[in-house]
Amino acid sequence: MNIQTVKFKDISFINVGKPADLEIKYLKSNFGFNPLHIDDYIHKTQVPKVEIDKNYNLIVLDFPYFNLNGANNPMKVPDKNGKNYLGSILTIPETLSSAALSQLIPPEEKKQRLLSSQVDFFIGKDYLVVLHDGSFSSIDIIFSLCQKTLHNREEFLGKGPVFLAYRIIDALVDSCFPIINGVMATIDKIDKELEHTTTPDTIEDISVTRRNIVVFHTMIKPIIPLFKQIEEGKYQDLNGTMQPFWGNVLDHLHKIWNRLEDAKELIEGISDSNESLLSYRNNEIVKFLTVITSIAFPFVIVNNLYSMNVVGLPYATDKNIVFILFSIIFASGIVILAYFRYRKWI
Repeated sequence: MNIQTVKFKDISFINVGKPADLEIKYLKSNFGFNPLHIDDYIHKTQVPKVEIDKNYNLIVLDFPYFNLNGANNPMKVPDKNGKNYLGSILTIPETLSSAALSQLIPPEEKKQRLLSSQVDFFIGKDYLVVLHDGSFSSIDIIFSLCQKTLHNREEFLGKGPVFLAYRIIDALVDSCFPIINGVMATIDKIDKELEHTTTPDTIEDISVTRRNIVVFHTMIKPIIPLFKQIEEGKYQDLNGTMQPFWGNVLDHLHKIWNRLEDAKELIEGISDSNESLLSYRNNEIVKFLTVITSIAFPFVIVNNLYSMNVVGLPYATDKNIVFILFSIIFASGIVILAYFRYRKWI
């Protein structure tokens, strides 16, 4: 049965990754969870929300991830020293260097689509049950830290299940920063590529990036008012001494939202510029073809007339006259070209 448990004093941390029928039956029989809450998780029909039950509080959240190299969470990507980039799950930086970003999201993976996964937190008086599909290493790392040492168990579980839920949520929210950094790095890469030329890969990058930003928006947008309500004390069991901590999560969400807005404006501006550039290049090609056609048109007419061997065409047998005629046609082409240049059409 895929249910991991770690305890500190009277507090239990139950980590349930990829729950199947056996795990669901265990949760229903041992914790008395509302069957509708469990069924909603199974069928993924819930939206981010907080629900209060007489025996527990339920927090439902959605978080983004990239499916890179077989690892669902980009934080699993190792750094150049072979260590996990996550390092300390509690100290994820909000900004990364270009080198770190290239390690985080390799160039060949930058067209990956952003996906979302749901995490359910069942917060009881003496337990925290976390249901997830294994997409986020943050949860497993925190659970592993609690297993290793008594000090870690005291740090995470010592202040109760609500504080433990906060630490996990805070880590999940902070794991969004490397994702938005990766999106910004891709936008910078697209911008530099457009300085030289537009390729099908660049157009695909623009399309996927715009889609990822929209998906990211849809995940973050409903979470912000949710944590604003928690911070303002709407849910008594989740507040008290925890109120400033939820404010910290809300502050991070606002930072992510602001950066998403910046990314959206950048990619839309780049997309519009690229479309204008493509339109300009297409117009240049059309103008060039028009010039060639206009210059060649007199030659085509005369060539067609004199190549049909029609008896009676004037000067058809006089080579000098034919040469003069073609010279006049050539000069006409030069005049047409000069006129195009005068009108600044080419």
